[in-house]
Amino acid sequence: MLKLLSNTITHKSDVGGVAVGLSADSIGARLNRMRNDAETATGLPANAFLVQEMVAGGTELILGLHRDPLGTALLLGMGGVAAELFKDTTMRLLSGDAPLSRDDALQMIRELKTWPLLNGYRGRPRADVDALANAIVAFARMATQLGERIVEAEINPIFVLPAGQCVRAADGLAVLA
Repeated sequence: MLKLLSNTITHKSDVGGVAVGLSADSIGARLNRMRNDAETATGLPANAFLVQEMVAGGTELILGLHRDPLGTALLLGMGGVAAELFKDTTMRLLSGDAPLSRDDALQMIRELKTWPLLNGYRGRPRADVDALANAIVAFARMATQLGERIVEAEINPIFVLPAGQCVRAADGLAVLA
């Protein structure tokens, strides 16, 4: 997988900044095309790229947080390119007094309309819900530990693989104060 790296382009796929199914021989030519496509679409120079392993299988979710004067909100929902389309999300306000518990994380997971996909819907393998709950708790702990230094953060998608195979973050974004 080849991705454009940019601190000004949030949705890389919208400007041709993501390519999958590449061989080692095709990456160079695809990178040049990606550079041109991104510069044409945004008017900004594209000069940083990432080659990474393609994560396949699993269920794509989004895990994010946003801090404002009212507090820090933690979001979990359907991820990938469908995140904004389906709007299947649940949120919690984080408290500095009481960290997000594993039970809170499990409750968030079960609130999603997507929950049946994680729980083995129609013969699908059950997803690694335990690893997802651990990731949610760790993400919330990061937000608490960083405090006002972090304004927002997002992992999208986070792939929830079959039980025992953990979760894998495929892309992430952090905005620091």
